[in-house]
Amino acid sequence: MQEKKFVTTFRKLKTIQLIAFLLIEVIFVLILIMEPSLGVNAFRNRALFSLCAVTWILVLFSLVSLINDFRTLRSFAQECHDLEKEAYLDTMTGLPSRHGLDLIFRTYDTPESAANLGCYMVTINSLSEINETIGRASGDNAIYDFCNIFEKVGDAYGIVGRNGGNEFLAVLNNCTDEIMHDFINRLDAEITSYNERHKHAPLKLTGTYVLNSEEHFTVFPQLLTATYNKLHELV
Repeated sequence: MQEKKFVTTFRKLKTIQLIAFLLIEVIFVLILIMEPSLGVNAFRNRALFSLCAVTWILVLFSLVSLINDFRTLRSFAQECHDLEKEAYLDTMTGLPSRHGLDLIFRTYDTPESAANLGCYMVTINSLSEINETIGRASGDNAIYDFCNIFEKVGDAYGIVGRNGGNEFLAVLNNCTDEIMHDFINRLDAEITSYNERHKHAPLKLTGTYVLNSEEHFTVFPQLLTATYNKLHELV
């Protein structure tokens, strides 16, 4: 966040500096056009000519430096963007990581904002079997494929992410029991279709959910903890 503010402030300062130099250039040219005798005198007077030449060189050097600063700024902004992605997104799956999810979940900071949330947590039961029988690379592919499915289905309902390791999380807004079951049924249908095409490494899931409209937790972490505990009672 601090890096973003720095980039924004630095870009504004450099833009102001560039405008100032361009104005100086325009004024310089206008003066020469409006006062032709000044140009003639400059060529006749060595001291004045030297002063004008040095001024032009300094202005041009400053413009070149400004252009280089903008290039450096662009590179720095890209590095900040890449670091932000690494911090907030899971590198394997592209889904929000637990750190990224925590930042999102801070918006549910009142009983009213968390009142109608539904929390779904799922784990891939067959992951260990896939890793042991056909290799860890296949296990990584299974995680990646599942996350693509999870994101495809979950984006229409709320937020999905990787809770860490072999746990994945969906938080549904304005969630009822009917909406949660609709989400789960669509996810199951996509997984069934996937398993028909990947019989050598099918995805077997265990998932569960908690609706805050039934539990009435006042803060989101309580809902998340309840879902986590419920899942680990099943696995």
